[in-house]
Order: sequence, then C-alpha cells, then structure tokens
Amino acid sequence: MANKRIYYATQAVQLQPVKANTNGSFSTGTAVYPKGLQSVGITTNFTLTQLFELGQQELYDNVEGVPEIEVTLQKSLDGTVPLYLLCMGGTEANYGSGKNIGELANNRVNFMLGVFDDTKLAAAGTPTSFVNCTGMYLSSIGYTFPLDGFATEDVTLVGNSKKWSDGTFNGPFSETVPQTAKHAVRRINVNVSGSTIPASIPGRNSAHLQSINVRANLGREAINELGRLAPYCRYVKFPLEVTSEFVTTSTEGDEVNADDFLSSGSCAVSKNLVDESIVVKVCGTGGSDTMNVDLGTKNKLTSVNYTGGDTGGGNAQVTYSYQTFNFLKVTVNGTFASG
Repeated sequence: MANKRIYYATQAVQLQPVKANTNGSFSTGTAVYPKGLQSVGITTNFTLTQLFELGQQELYDNVEGVPEIEVTLQKSLDGTVPLYLLCMGGTEANYGSGKNIGELANNRVNFMLGVFDDTKLAAAGTPTSFVNCTGMYLSSIGYTFPLDGFATEDVTLVGNSKKWSDGTFNGPFSETVPQTAKHAVRRINVNVSGSTIPASIPGRNSAHLQSINVRANLGREAINELGRLAPYCRYVKFPLEVTSEFVTTSTEGDEVNADDFLSSGSCAVSKNLVDESIVVKVCGTGGSDTMNVDLGTKNKLTSVNYTGGDTGGGNAQVTYSYQTFNFLKVTVNGTFASG
C-alpha cells in the first residue's frame, strides 16, 4: 500500500564525503549516516532567463539555466561526528578535524535522502524511494549553544544535481534502532572554564553566559566554462566572515567603553578594540570526548546590546557580537571523532 505520509521515523539521510585531489580529480569515501538529525529540507530552483525580440510583445523564449539545489540539515550535537566535518572533511582521517576552513573548501559531499514505508518503526534497509544530490558544497554553518534545550548544528549544502530514485542507490541504509545511546549536549556540557571567552566580556570564563552562537556563510560562487552547463567549481568567496555572539546575564552593566577621542592629540593611539581569541569547548559523555570550535585570535567586538531589567521584572542581559575572517576550525576527539 502506498504511503499516507512521511514523518521523522520513515526518512533517513546518508552523506558520502568526496575529497578534492590536487590533480583535479575526486576521491569518494564511505557513505555515513549522521546521528541526531532533527530536520532536513530540499529546495529546487530553476533559473530562467527571458529573451524578447523586436516586433512582438510576446515572450520569444524563456531560456532554462542550470538548476540550483539547496539542502538544509539540523543536527543535535550529541557526541557523534558533526555535520561540518562530514560535509567538508573529504576522505581524510577524522574528517578533517583541526583543519582551517580554507584547507577543506574544495571538498564536496554526496547527499541522499531515503523514504521508507510509513508503517516501519525505523528507516533501515532499502527505501521505497530516494533522492540523490551529488557534488554538493557546504554553503553555511552555524552552532547554537542555548540555555534551555539542546545544542544544535545547522548546515546548508548547495549544488546543481538532484535525481529521484535514479537506480544508483548506495545502500542499504544502516539500522538506526537500536544503537549505542548518545547524550545530547546541554548547557552543562559547554566547558566554559576550558573555553577561551573574549576578554571584553566582564568576568570572561566566570560570566553568567546564557547562550553562544557561531555562524559562517561561505558565499559559494560558481565558475562556469564553455561547453558545459553546470559549473565546474563553486568556490568559497574569501574574505569569509565568521561571526559569534555571546549573551550574558548582566550584574554590573556591559563594561565596554566607546571613546570618540575628541580631546586626543593627532598622534594619539585612537583605538577602542583589540584582537581577541575565541574557542568554544564542548564536552561529550567521556572524560576525553571534546569538540572545539576555534575562531582564531583576530576576533573583534562589533556591537554591544544592553537590554532588559525593566518594570516587567526581567533581568538585564548583554549581547556581545564579534567578527573575524577566514578562520574556523572544528577539532574533535573521542566519540565526536568516531561517532
């Protein structure tokens, strides 16, 4: 009997890392099944260019370009390999752990979504239908460490090829139930004392942090060539901005000075900001299980927002926002590296 619906238990995702070699060829790795996925979405846009002609108002031709495919994935951080490394790490050991984003920029990933019978208890084996999106590039990455709920990772993939049930099924999908129990990362698992918190935040590692967010948009640009429709490369658009945001419960105000240097001499040092280091360290279920999100040593404060503490009874909070460029390293150990 045909499916009446698709829901979380009857769909599964497979990722197959693809390494860009120095000679221009690609090496395909073993398909993996990311754990802790919360959502998946696929958007297809067909690009059309209108051609008109003298002598008539009617459209002469609506020329079809290369399709644009976008895949969005959200994963609960749970001690298994993060999506960023599965999508960007190629076939390297530990999926490129500890490498800067520029070193992994040309790697790709093949994405597959399998749809199973809606009467099954787990998405395993051979799906009733599936979609292949090959040669996908990571386009954006985000980490959210909230006060309530679970830490999450969001990625966006972009590419130009999507084929439903085309006969090239790479499977079967692995059994997802039962499996080794994993533990979702919560606020207690953010190792604040072991992290490198910006010095411009009062108290730094003893500050009353409410949330941490890290974002990077890779701004993939296509390079086309004569003789083929699809681009032969979608490169990272450097300089690549990497942003981070720290929200704290304030006890003494934001404590950030902003001097206009109006009374300073012409040769005075007129500078409010300094370069700052940022590393967010996350603990797993074991003593040696760690995941570090490293933003390097050249982060600078871009804004400070002091709000709250009003007559409604809420607490004053301060949001510190930072910016850096071309530096993002995710380093994993223990189960974070092996899944």
